[in-house]
Amino acid sequence: MTAGRGKRERTRSALLDAAVEVVAEKGVEAAKISDITTAAGLANGTFYNHFNDKDEILREAAYGIAFEVVRRLDAEMEGIDDAAIRVVTATTRFVSILTAERDWSAVLLGGADRLPDFREDLYRYLRSDLERGVAQKKFDVEVTTFLIDQVVALIAVAVRAQLHTAPDPRLTREVCGSVLRLLGMTPSKAARAIEAASRQG
Repeated sequence: MTAGRGKRERTRSALLDAAVEVVAEKGVEAAKISDITTAAGLANGTFYNHFNDKDEILREAAYGIAFEVVRRLDAEMEGIDDAAIRVVTATTRFVSILTAERDWSAVLLGGADRLPDFREDLYRYLRSDLERGVAQKKFDVEVTTFLIDQVVALIAVAVRAQLHTAPDPRLTREVCGSVLRLLGMTPSKAARAIEAASRQG
């Protein structure tokens, strides 16, 4: 039984790895189950022993990647109380991780676009920092899903732009400034928060 369970887990992992690879190459919408099974070296029928459909495997792959990204972000954010510095630190690190792990970016951003429940779970972390900033009187905004959509869109632009070129810390800083200004900070306060965050790093 242990051996059988080990093989099942290995097969499931192979399908998940293949899904990440295929989504990175073709995008979420164009990726097909047959592409995933071919990349994994498995029969189509094997897929349905593990997942019901493409959305299910995408959801599991996206949550697995998100868990690892959040784990890394938590390590960076430990001990930082200032919400503006937290937002800059998280944005900078998030962009850095996804531009280094290019396959992850396709799954994470594609999953957020396609899976509303996954998007809402991702937003929980950012929402917490924005609400902290409002409580600290750093941000002059009402924290709504639409506001978070705008913040995430700015961050996604920074990721996608740097996937097609070399990493560009200046672009990331520019996006951090745009995010902070969207949250109601003046340009000078935003610049100071970005500088403070760079010293934390």
